[in-house]
Amino acid sequence: MRADGIQARPYDEMVETYNLTILTEVGDWSLDGTGDLVMTRDGDPQHGDIAYNGLFRLVQMWRYSEPHLSYLFKTIGEMQSQRRALDDDLNAVGERAQEEIMRGHRIPSGAFGAALHDVWDRQAAAAMGAGIYAGSLMLMLSTVLLRLRDDIQGKEQWTTVGPFFNGHSVGAIIEAGANGFRHADEWAKTRPPTTQQKRSQNIIEGALHGRPEPDESSPGACVELMALLSGGTFEGVASNVFAFAHNLAVEARAAMVP
Repeated sequence: MRADGIQARPYDEMVETYNLTILTEVGDWSLDGTGDLVMTRDGDPQHGDIAYNGLFRLVQMWRYSEPHLSYLFKTIGEMQSQRRALDDDLNAVGERAQEEIMRGHRIPSGAFGAALHDVWDRQAAAAMGAGIYAGSLMLMLSTVLLRLRDDIQGKEQWTTVGPFFNGHSVGAIIEAGANGFRHADEWAKTRPPTTQQKRSQNIIEGALHGRPEPDESSPGACVELMALLSGGTFEGVASNVFAFAHNLAVEARAAMVP
């Protein structure tokens, strides 16, 4: 990706595209009782109430991250396509070996083995790549949504607002997938899983219920979860993330009303 080709989507366009009605309100800097600026816990001036401010910060971070997030998503698909294309190479190796047998020739084991392992290695690298890109994307999505949850004090609503996939919220799915990717080695070594691990594992399994088993090279089932959340397009991911984020902010704001 060329640096001079990076563009941030306009803020107003994002508010309109994802119907973020909270952000159509006036969101000036907030002042405390003494006239000083209200600051977030990490030192930024607060715009409007915490629901407005949380969504505002999410949109800003997304705008600047989106070219890179979409690149990660696109590369997941490229890795999967390469892996599928290599099935043809694998079949070709087998067909050449079969032809040699039919001609009564002995297959040079070294050449055949080298060709076979070359295809297997490239398939493994493509599968690993898809898992790495999907996991990296999931970690970033988890980062922005967990910051929103903290900003708006929305932990109680985290699992109760949609969109839902097999009964699990977008936020819960992304958090669980990121946990699985981040702690893949710990999960693999812990038998039985800890209560905390099992909570994330149950969400992943539940969200993917009825779909093919996750690939072994997909830590946290991030490749499969990304396919679920996206419907096949990066815009699908964005739409689900912002629908969830806005619903979370609306419900969190309502919970704070006396």
